[in-house]
Amino acid sequence: MKILFLDIESYYTDEYSLKRMSPAEYLLDPRFRLNGCAFKEGLFGKPFWLDGDQVPAYLHGLDTSNLLACSHNYLFDGCALAWHYGFVPKLSCCTLSVARATISYKTSSLSLEAVARTLNLGVKGSSALTNVKGMDLQGIKAAGLYDAYVEYALNDVELCAKIFNTLVVSQEFPWDELPMLDMIMRMATQPNFVLDKNILHQHLHTVTQAKEIVLHKLGCDTKAIRQDEVFANMLRSYGVEPPKKTSLTTGLERYAFAKTDAEFLELEEHPDPMVQALVAARLGAKSTIEETRTQRFINISNLSWPLTPAGNSGQRPNMPMPIKFSGAHTHRGGGDWKLNVQNMPRGGELRKSLRAPPGYKVVTVDSSQIEARLVAFLSGEEKLLSQFAAGADVYSAFASDVFKREITKADKAERFVGKTAILGLGFGLGWAKFHDRIKTDSKNALGTMIDLKEDEAMRVVLEYRRLFPNIPAAWTTLGNNVMGVLAGTVKKTTTMFGPVVIEKNQIFMPGRLKMFYHNLQHKPKVEGQKGGWVFTFAGKEKYLYGGKLLENIVQYLDRILVFDAALRIQQRIYPYRLAQQAHDENCYVVPEKYVGIVKEVLLEEMTKRPSWGSDLPLMAEIGVGDSYGEAK
Repeated sequence: MKILFLDIESYYTDEYSLKRMSPAEYLLDPRFRLNGCAFKEGLFGKPFWLDGDQVPAYLHGLDTSNLLACSHNYLFDGCALAWHYGFVPKLSCCTLSVARATISYKTSSLSLEAVARTLNLGVKGSSALTNVKGMDLQGIKAAGLYDAYVEYALNDVELCAKIFNTLVVSQEFPWDELPMLDMIMRMATQPNFVLDKNILHQHLHTVTQAKEIVLHKLGCDTKAIRQDEVFANMLRSYGVEPPKKTSLTTGLERYAFAKTDAEFLELEEHPDPMVQALVAARLGAKSTIEETRTQRFINISNLSWPLTPAGNSGQRPNMPMPIKFSGAHTHRGGGDWKLNVQNMPRGGELRKSLRAPPGYKVVTVDSSQIEARLVAFLSGEEKLLSQFAAGADVYSAFASDVFKREITKADKAERFVGKTAILGLGFGLGWAKFHDRIKTDSKNALGTMIDLKEDEAMRVVLEYRRLFPNIPAAWTTLGNNVMGVLAGTVKKTTTMFGPVVIEKNQIFMPGRLKMFYHNLQHKPKVEGQKGGWVFTFAGKEKYLYGGKLLENIVQYLDRILVFDAALRIQQRIYPYRLAQQAHDENCYVVPEKYVGIVKEVLLEEMTKRPSWGSDLPLMAEIGVGDSYGEAK
């Protein structure tokens, strides 16, 4: 396969730039001008530059049927070339994504400059882009900056090729991951959804009104929301247990309400708009995350597309779904472009706004209870595994043990406790956090809050560990025996846990991406610090213990199962491709007449057992609808 490296350079100003706009808004703005593009054909070709007016003819002359195109931020460059020039290669590669998957454990930045520096590949130019702000190509030439500008771009494309050679050719990034990376890139470069403006405008009005209600309740005096205990009680009134942290100075526990507290900031995307409004008020933000995200959807819905004409219905896909490939430590995807399409609550209006064009349907397939099934499989917990294999209602079964009477789906509150336990207690969750989770999740899922007494929450946790003893035993094994191998503190240099291989500072399956635990060490407990196993990832320290390590391994295997299935599905239903991917769910937009066939393929592939888990029972649920939100 031929490889083409590329780096586009475009016009920008202080106001018209990626710092102020989403990539979709920037690329489809009438002001967009391609000043030019640097290319490099193959690893050993000489980089060359083409002015913007020369680029279309060059691209149209390429044989894309056997071409891999690569840039350092293909999510941007690929969209620019696909949307404006119809350039879609056989495979696309993004060295930024490759670096995120392979070296992010040792660098906090994944810019081209940072990656090249980390890999000792060369130095990126510094001033050429700053000097041409507000200039089109003609202006750059008139100012005498053309040569430096071209040299800057040529150096960038050369660095991109070197990164590819260092990480991909060497197979630090496995070749088998390239089709998966391409699959994720195409969700943005070749959109499938049509946005429903009416739903978006109504949703924006609703969330804005919700915020105003909260602010009205607070009144003009905002001092109350600055008082920790008062604010904590406000959160509790909406079913949210306030996050806490240990003070480094006093060693005492206190509320974690600072702008730097990750758990608190996660509440900005809470499903309840009232909670979002409270957090926004505390942070001094003028808008909630839901407001700004909805407005971004609206902005994108108003854009004019230069290519890909509408179908017979007059409608065309106009909503790219940008996802960070390997956005998490466990290589799951992450949100991008400040749209976070990985985090749209089921039944939410943003999901409903993502519609299939007329004559098409949205078909989703979700790997049911996959994490709980993997926990049972990896720990060898035959009782739970056999229940899954038999298709039993495991939530009701566990709730029946807890409440000492038969629980069915009609017992919504009791079954919800059982569901939350089965899905949430496999990674060592304590009774206090389980108690808080029940309160929050029940209010969001059922509309009414389940507030267990403390001794009841403790009894549920203890009953889970009593009924499924191999699961806590797995935490102990991982926290003691396996952790020593992972840290390199024992003589044994490698061990297995299920299908994964554990070596010093890394966990992997042969031929797959690795999870890195850089500089893993055990820190003693001292005043102001809780102590325990700690590793470094992207410049930050992360704590690790047996239950957390099991969670990491489960999410790693979950990602492999779901992505492998998506790739097989794509091969079977081509030319229809993955439209959206979120955790355990794959989503497709297909002609209505093919829905029956596609459903069969999706169900078959998502329940296909892997070679390393022939006794792992898998189940999948299919949803079909006119929109992503209606496909249940």
